[in-house]
Amino acid sequence: MRDLLRGLALALMLSLASCSQHHGVIEQPLTEGWTLTGDTLEINTLPVKVPSVVQQNLFDADMIPHPYYGVVEDELLWISDHPWTYTAHFDAQRQLLHLDAVELVFEGIDTYASVTLNGEKLFEADNQFRIWKADVKHLLKDKDNVLEVHFPRYDSLQQAFYDQHHPKLPEKYAVSRKAPYQHGWDWAPKYKNVGIWKPVKLVGWSDARLENAYIVTKEVSEEQAVLTLHVDVESVAEGELVAEIRAEGKTLQSFPFEQGKGNQHKLFNFTIANPRLWWPNEMGDQPLYDFEVELKQQDKLLDSKIIRTGIKTVEMVEDPDDIGFSFYFKVNGVPMYAKGANYVPEEMIETWIDANNTLRLLRQAQEVHFNMLRVWGGGIYPSDDFFNICDSLGILVWEDFMYAGTMYPYDSAFLENAKTEALEQVKRLASHPSLALWCGGNEISEGYYNWGWQQSLGWTEEEDQAIKAGYDRLFEGILPTVVSTFDGTRPYWPSSPSKGWGRPESLTQGDVHYWGVWWGELPYEVYREKVGRFNSEYGYQSYPDYSTLQSIALGEPLSKDAKVIAAHQKHPRGTRQIDDFIHRYYPIAQPKDFEEYVHLSQLSQAYGMEIAIEAHRTAKPYNMGTLYWQLNDAWPVTSWSSIDYFGHPKVFHEKLKTLFAPVLLSLDQKDFQVFVTSDLLRAINGELSVSVVNDDGTRLFEQKVKVELNANENKKFYVDGLDDVLRQSDLQKVVVRLELNEGDTLVAKRDCYFFAPSL
Repeated sequence: MRDLLRGLALALMLSLASCSQHHGVIEQPLTEGWTLTGDTLEINTLPVKVPSVVQQNLFDADMIPHPYYGVVEDELLWISDHPWTYTAHFDAQRQLLHLDAVELVFEGIDTYASVTLNGEKLFEADNQFRIWKADVKHLLKDKDNVLEVHFPRYDSLQQAFYDQHHPKLPEKYAVSRKAPYQHGWDWAPKYKNVGIWKPVKLVGWSDARLENAYIVTKEVSEEQAVLTLHVDVESVAEGELVAEIRAEGKTLQSFPFEQGKGNQHKLFNFTIANPRLWWPNEMGDQPLYDFEVELKQQDKLLDSKIIRTGIKTVEMVEDPDDIGFSFYFKVNGVPMYAKGANYVPEEMIETWIDANNTLRLLRQAQEVHFNMLRVWGGGIYPSDDFFNICDSLGILVWEDFMYAGTMYPYDSAFLENAKTEALEQVKRLASHPSLALWCGGNEISEGYYNWGWQQSLGWTEEEDQAIKAGYDRLFEGILPTVVSTFDGTRPYWPSSPSKGWGRPESLTQGDVHYWGVWWGELPYEVYREKVGRFNSEYGYQSYPDYSTLQSIALGEPLSKDAKVIAAHQKHPRGTRQIDDFIHRYYPIAQPKDFEEYVHLSQLSQAYGMEIAIEAHRTAKPYNMGTLYWQLNDAWPVTSWSSIDYFGHPKVFHEKLKTLFAPVLLSLDQKDFQVFVTSDLLRAINGELSVSVVNDDGTRLFEQKVKVELNANENKKFYVDGLDDVLRQSDLQKVVVRLELNEGDTLVAKRDCYFFAPSL
């Protein structure tokens, strides 16, 4: 962990450097010297730094209130429907002017923008998730270069694009390659950011350079790992070059190749003897290798890159069985039960995402036994910091492409834009051993088949067929082709879920988002009946920590009916449903104030999620994954999260220490026998102690059972006499205590308040 923190600090130092050089390649960051202008500003220009977005700049200048506090959302929606211009005056580093090629590189622009340098237009940006660059060698001056980024009225432009699209699409955001959640979600306000949200730099080189380089694991055995080096080489002329792969100061292999003028993608295989394998959390260690890739022309070193990666294979297994099809992951050939949650962007103002906060959040996940996170497709692609931390903590990442909840345009320009986006993201992330799966998007196939868009939007049969054909081209054609060509080692899944939760096959194959308890308002106990092969979304709301509510209230008295509470509850039925379930499961509770009521909401959430997770894990190997909705929040809000915006763990998150533990002890309500569910990669040979205790402390029953369990196995054990005692007891007043020991070593313990929620 210390190495990780030092690495993050080093990355920050490098990002602040005025100019960096690695051999023949020079980079000049363009962070300082920017101003912001807009038609609503009372001053002519506002000095800013980039990366930043307009909302951040206005807040930093005390021109708007904090977007997260009080009741201010409606006051701030105007920002995205006004034009804005970022202008930078800069001097070019002298060394750059003498190189063969110089590019201006924007790592991220949100979203529509026209970019000019010294009065000449370079490009029109239209995708938040892409890198935008232009050759500027012929335009650069040594002094007083003027770089301008003009942002039009986003809302008006998006509306025009939406109105022009026929047939009509389910959501306006479908026409824009911009984070969907910024347009409002049932946990997010409508803060559509405008600005330069990632770094800007000049990159110069002569002869040739490594535009990109990454390494993936092709195959492994105990004796050897076969790795594939991918490089994108950009050259100003034809010629013979050499790519050399090095580790620990030694050359592993050299690859001579012929390079044409321009950019070419090359693949080279190399081997590592006796590899140290990377494993998910609690399955093994997470060793990382540092490889150096050098690009040479004869004996001249042109460029180099350091690639940190781990050696790991991952498979997604879909085998037919007598029920349907399995769905699970094998890591290094070993079946893994996935335990984790869905991850959403950590901020509404994406430039406020901080690596230290990300580290804290992901450590909170690791500490309660996470081994997987699903990056939800309605947000943004996470930063390199996020993946570096997941690499170090052993948290696998199910990565959605950023598509969610709608059908998308299918014209050639949109699809080409989408292809470029996918290429860049796959290449950026492929080296990370934590990356486990590429998924087309969130609830798109589900929406097409089950949400009635055809009727509500009045599509003709011809329009319906065209939209579905466009879906197939993108999600069944372009995206999987990019993944297989430029990664080739991770599985691809077209859409999550594969089947909607109202369809019977959703529980017998693929992954399922089971929302019958929240959206359908069914009781928590239904979770025991609705167990899929891989539950990739499910959940129930609660209020955040009371201190969080106090922070955002700005002095307003807090209650269920307070305006600030309503402003930070984005689900139309959320407040009422929380209340209904508190009364259903805690009918005798009489909270003395709103603070106690908030705590009751968290107890209710924790109880329901305990039922769900226990049902999933005790169905192993039929069920091989449980990823709840959601780990975190993007602002202070009432939501399904287990950790609120300020990092406060809810009651549910604390329960995960037991619910996600490598060995879970639980009681089957139907026959009152005991499940021992193990994710350990070793056998268990121990003794299970079972006791029943009344609410006055009286011990009603005690029994010991020998437990023999194979590695990675779930098994039910019969406890003689336990069912008789429980059937004769008042089940609202007893607790079943379970404890598993191997000799003097405690393996697992649990108090099962199985029949009623506990206060």
